[in-house]
Amino acid sequence: MSNTGRLRTKATNFGKRMVFRANRALGNYRDVVWIVGDGRSGTTWVSDLVNHDGRFREMFEPLHPQLVKAASFVQPHQYCRPGAMDDRLRDLMGSILSGGFCDPRVDFGNKALVYEGLLVKDIFANLMCYAACQAFPQVRPVLLIRNPFAVAASKYKKRDWFWGDEPMDLLNQPSLREDFLAPYEDLIRQTSARGDFILNQVLIWAIVNYVPLQQFAPDDLHVCFYEQIYADPEGEISRLFRFIRNGEDCHVKLDDDLIKRPSRVVKQETSFKAGSSPVTSWKNEIDPQRIDDGLRLLEAFGFDGLYNDASMPDAGVLMRPAAVA
Repeated sequence: MSNTGRLRTKATNFGKRMVFRANRALGNYRDVVWIVGDGRSGTTWVSDLVNHDGRFREMFEPLHPQLVKAASFVQPHQYCRPGAMDDRLRDLMGSILSGGFCDPRVDFGNKALVYEGLLVKDIFANLMCYAACQAFPQVRPVLLIRNPFAVAASKYKKRDWFWGDEPMDLLNQPSLREDFLAPYEDLIRQTSARGDFILNQVLIWAIVNYVPLQQFAPDDLHVCFYEQIYADPEGEISRLFRFIRNGEDCHVKLDDDLIKRPSRVVKQETSFKAGSSPVTSWKNEIDPQRIDDGLRLLEAFGFDGLYNDASMPDAGVLMRPAAVA
């Protein structure tokens, strides 16, 4: 980049920081929505739908430990016990969830001068979401779930990206093991020993969704499914907004071009334009034996039957207690 280009970039970033700080000082970040989900679950696309009118300042993956310098000390899928968040992480979360945090990558999509809320989306925050929401109760948390086989297949295509692909890293977090994973230790060790990328991702998916579903009361966490949003974008995003607005009736109108627009991290891979379905395409990408093995992993965490033969979810399954491995 030329010196002129560097100066222009610095000036742009400085100007954005001034805008963000002014909005914070004016109290424009009182509405805080936090969308969490595993990588390749559609969090970017859904964030774009939620922010269809640009009213939110959108913060893109501020807890990415590899791509956001301020979060480099955070472990991928780091677990936090409620009330036990260390000072360094608490300060970072406070800065993010109040809108005080600024970073060129995190804020690259923001161009407005005035905002009416804060929209944060993360792919490594499921296991700390509950503790952070206890510490910062103004936050409205949203858990986005996508079929674990679709997630694993999509990650496999981008396996050179930074996902966190070792389930032992979760078992080796002492508090996470004590609070949730001890009954599953043998299962996690056996799966890890196989060294199978797809099965590791299915197991990680199970853990990072199981924990917040165990922690949050149903009314305190909005759970939505990628597949249902794909089938009924306006209905599902309207339902999400009713959660954000504490039950206030609302109907969101979405532009068809926005719905079909590839997200910034999918680009040409989008199935909307390619003609294949992102709901079922994984069936042609994962061999039957791996699917059977993955289903056994899901069953151990109580997720058996979550998706039917058409790959559509049954939210009622989430209310069942998990079996112990």
